[in-house]
Amino acid sequence: MKNKLLITALLAATTLWACSGSDSSQSEGEELVKKVNVVTQTLRPQSFSSYVRVVGTVETSNDIMISAEVSGKVVSYRVDEGDFVKKGQTILKIDDAKLKQEKARLEAVTAQAKENFERLKKIYEEDGIGSEIDYLNAKYSYEQSKSALESIKVDLANTNVTAPFNGKVESKAVNVGEMVAPGTPVVRLIGSDDYKITSGVPARYSDAVSVGDSVDVWFDTQVSDTLKGTIKFVGTSINAQNRTFAIEVDLPGAANKYKVDMIANLRLQTYQRNDVLVVSEEFVYSKDHGYVVYLAGTDEDGHEVAEEVPVVLGLSYKTEVIVEEGLSAGDKLITIGSAFLDEGTRIEVKDESSSNLASK
Repeated sequence: MKNKLLITALLAATTLWACSGSDSSQSEGEELVKKVNVVTQTLRPQSFSSYVRVVGTVETSNDIMISAEVSGKVVSYRVDEGDFVKKGQTILKIDDAKLKQEKARLEAVTAQAKENFERLKKIYEEDGIGSEIDYLNAKYSYEQSKSALESIKVDLANTNVTAPFNGKVESKAVNVGEMVAPGTPVVRLIGSDDYKITSGVPARYSDAVSVGDSVDVWFDTQVSDTLKGTIKFVGTSINAQNRTFAIEVDLPGAANKYKVDMIANLRLQTYQRNDVLVVSEEFVYSKDHGYVVYLAGTDEDGHEVAEEVPVVLGLSYKTEVIVEEGLSAGDKLITIGSAFLDEGTRIEVKDESSSNLASK
């Protein structure tokens, strides 16, 4: 690129002086003509795409902090940090001695309440002895005792903190011997098979991003090539603080190559159009009346000259811009050397790859 710019500067600085006739002793009245060496590009319809780059974070829908559901002392861990566990596998054990005692007590109370209820029910319904209120009190007492017994059984089961899904034990939040209460975080568990990338896209692209769109994904910390992902979720609201909307992209490839909270680069296509004329912005110039480009043409005498053509520009991406009006397929756009032209400037079209381009 630096060589091309140097050639361009040399071309612009070099002038060709053409005089009629070949005699070295030309008369002073002969016309002196200035020419500029240029390179042209034949315009052809092509596809135009624009993109936006955003930064996302690797996440998984199965990334949770498991909390205790009962009070008690942590007795032991059944796994270590970094271990993979299956759904339902016990991770840690909470002391259940008091709960077992309470269970035994409630079993006795429930048995007594059941026996008393069945006895009063029999004499009340069969023999007509006793009052209805005594019968109902016995019934409700039995049901309450039975419910309390079932509740304590649930608490006993919850002294075994188990994995709600297959995953990896990321960290332990409490140590053996510590007391925990319902809601106390004890273990962070990360699922191993459902990785995704979440990101925020500027609100101005809200009508350009849709579910199912393809996304280029790459990581600054990875040597691997750019990956192809697919948008699986597009948010329906704009974050009031940073004016972005959320997207989620399925993370392609094997999940074990990536880690939760890794930073990912995403490139989303925001515009696509086919069969348009596209030029580089460096060959478009601003004039008082708008934008112009220079085409290679001929004057009435058949000399090659630069034609200044007004153009109407459309969307741009990086250094490329769509020309909506002013140009046609087949036009010879002057590229190298165009910065030194005006309307009607005499030109000499050179081949960009020519070996003697800089020597003229």
